[in-house]
Amino acid sequence: MSQAGEGAAVREVGREVGAVTQAVAILRVVAGAREALGVTAIARAAGVSPSTTLNILRTLVGEGFVTVAPDTKTYRLGLGLLEVARPLLNRSDLELLQPGLQQVATEFEATASVWQVAPDDKALLLGRIVPANGIHIEFRLATRIPAYAGAIGRAVAAAGHTPRAGLEARYGAIRWHVPVPFATFLEDVEACAARGYAVDIGRLIRGVTSVAAALCDGAGRPRLVVAAHLFQGQLGAEGLDRLGHALAALVQEAQPALFGATRPPAAEAPRRRSQR
Repeated sequence: MSQAGEGAAVREVGREVGAVTQAVAILRVVAGAREALGVTAIARAAGVSPSTTLNILRTLVGEGFVTVAPDTKTYRLGLGLLEVARPLLNRSDLELLQPGLQQVATEFEATASVWQVAPDDKALLLGRIVPANGIHIEFRLATRIPAYAGAIGRAVAAAGHTPRAGLEARYGAIRWHVPVPFATFLEDVEACAARGYAVDIGRLIRGVTSVAAALCDGAGRPRLVVAAHLFQGQLGAEGLDRLGHALAALVQEAQPALFGATRPPAAEAPRRRSQR
């Protein structure tokens, strides 16, 4: 097996265009506001000078991406954005996540997957993408596993900030190929909460390493999990870390688009009792 990055798909590299970056920042501010905003408020939130913000807003108004109220000089999103985004509106979550997952599958020679977190504490496999070359891990579509099992379960527990008592009960119902002490499981959940992704090395399925990250809805509930599955030993610690950060970056990009802004949960992540 080659290490990640060897034979990986070539990524397009180029210089960022400052005006485009500023326009996107301004659009995100306008999109995230509950009410129409003036130039000064938009400029401050976007980190762009007021004069540049005004010029960009005028351009966006001309293109129909933003509308302006003549009396208050405040701005909202315009229907022009809907025209641009229309091809995405009828696509499934899997289709929207597919480009990023395909890149992960190709670069790391892994099977990438999307799981739906169901109310019955199960995770349902919605789809998987396999690498173009080499042998790979295979899953049957519609496979169901306990939502708190493996790397997927650690990601769900970390994202949902599941209380310790509830987590311990769910953990007790999981059948591991290689048993995981509950204290170790808690440590893994804490590590996932800190770095944005979870890892399971041959514990849930012997010989299989999985890396996962969860997407939450606007209320902070984990709804989907993106994961990558490899043969144990296929990647070293550094490669797994890069794979984990690639999934975490995919979540960071996709979560606002799929579920909107996520409200910080009130509960804290479960912590181990101190040993004295």
